[in-house]
Amino acid sequence: MPPYELRQVPAAETRYLRHVVLRPHQRPEELVYPGDEAPDTLHLALYVEGQQHGVASLYRESQPGSKSTTEWRLRGMAVLAADQGKGYGAALLQACIDHAKRQGGTRLWCNARTTASGFYRKLGFAVEGGEFELPGIGPHYLMWRAL
Repeated sequence: MPPYELRQVPAAETRYLRHVVLRPHQRPEELVYPGDEAPDTLHLALYVEGQQHGVASLYRESQPGSKSTTEWRLRGMAVLAADQGKGYGAALLQACIDHAKRQGGTRLWCNARTTASGFYRKLGFAVEGGEFELPGIGPHYLMWRAL
């Protein structure tokens, strides 16, 4: 894996890759997620030679149906298609895991695209429930892991 740098960035700096990788059919205002500007939300970007190659956002948010205050949600994780499989996604995810743990987090969850579920499984996530459709985006699984 080529050398990379992880940086905390403002939410606005995640939206280009959210658009290109995850939601090319959506308008820019649709790439603003609830909680993007919350004080404890973390947005990370991965840079290679000064160019952004990946992003991930982490929110203090309980899983649907849970009343826990120690759960975190991973959202908007995106790595450029040409860079997938190089370890950048794992590096971003590990940084999110480490941050959530430092904040007292006990569980990390996400709505993972079905096509990305193998990536998450390799990193300790389990599927909860069956596959579901996010309208206009595609099939997903709710996935989680203990911290």
